[in-house]
Amino acid sequence: MASLSNNAFLALQEPKFANSTHLNGFFIGRTGNDFIDWFNKNLAGKGTFANRKISPDLSKGEDMMAVKREFAEFWDSIPLVFKQSEITLFDFAALMCIAINETSGRFRSVTELCGRGAKDKNGVRHEGLAYAFDLVRGVKKSYNTLAGNKSAFDCFSNPVFCAAHRGLGLSDVLSAPSQPDKVDPVWKGDVYPSGRFPVIEDLAVTGFVMQADFYKFRGRGPIQITGRPPYKRIAQFIQNYDGPSDILQKYKARWQSLSADDACYVSNDMDWDEIFTVKSIVALSLRLYADLAVPSKNMFIMSQDFDVLNANTRQTGSIWSVGRIISGIEKYANEEYKPRVVEMLEKIAEQVRQRI
Repeated sequence: MASLSNNAFLALQEPKFANSTHLNGFFIGRTGNDFIDWFNKNLAGKGTFANRKISPDLSKGEDMMAVKREFAEFWDSIPLVFKQSEITLFDFAALMCIAINETSGRFRSVTELCGRGAKDKNGVRHEGLAYAFDLVRGVKKSYNTLAGNKSAFDCFSNPVFCAAHRGLGLSDVLSAPSQPDKVDPVWKGDVYPSGRFPVIEDLAVTGFVMQADFYKFRGRGPIQITGRPPYKRIAQFIQNYDGPSDILQKYKARWQSLSADDACYVSNDMDWDEIFTVKSIVALSLRLYADLAVPSKNMFIMSQDFDVLNANTRQTGSIWSVGRIISGIEKYANEEYKPRVVEMLEKIAEQVRQRI
């Protein structure tokens, strides 16, 4: 099993980084290349990174400068992600390898797709809205009954929700503001009433249903956060936002007079896709994921103790632990994640020693 050498550990202990300029300055000073160019030259397409490269999306007309701007925007949010002003190379490599594993090194939000959905352990397929709504045994929990979420039943009888989404598909059938007795109890459960309502994701057909928590607050972010509680904290962040993002300023103005819960009710699915294009929100989503996964610890801060850093157990500060928590399985931590972090750190250490 992959293990960081003591020589590499000792070589990489000292540097600390507060932002992307510090990070890229370190790589340029020791290798002649910024991080992305260094990675693509030394690791991409080789070893444990055989199928990984950090590159622009040419289908969207991107160039490498766009990729590098994105890298800088994200790593300028170090205090937001890590809740401290500086990080180590161990912290950087551990989180960078998550991005490389999950989003090809791009710190972007990926919205959970429902589409064709998935089959449960009995071979029954749950697709479209039913995938998000249903308990899919052996695959996922029901997002409609997820802790902290408002059920579709609650949404369809909430006056704020109903007013905000009036006119969308099925609103004329399902909207019952302040009249819970008018809403079918099936909307409290974990089996979508697909025999009576379409599962298609189409605003004109099912748009009213699509704004309920089970669908609107499905997974987003590089490491997907799900459910009203983390989205509510993002809404609160936006309501108190004082930064340069025009997108966040727009939603701040829109939600300023609302409670955070009501901001969640009035927001729609497309709002959240737009909000998650902002790098500070991507950074915040990682912080919220960590807070929810390990509430009492800071899972993104790697240990400065050699034995703890290398430990293949779920203890705070272990490289292995980050991969295990995020994936939920030991195989990923053992065979993909930790080997990549170790390979990256060993290569950095090798080039640091060459410059001494």
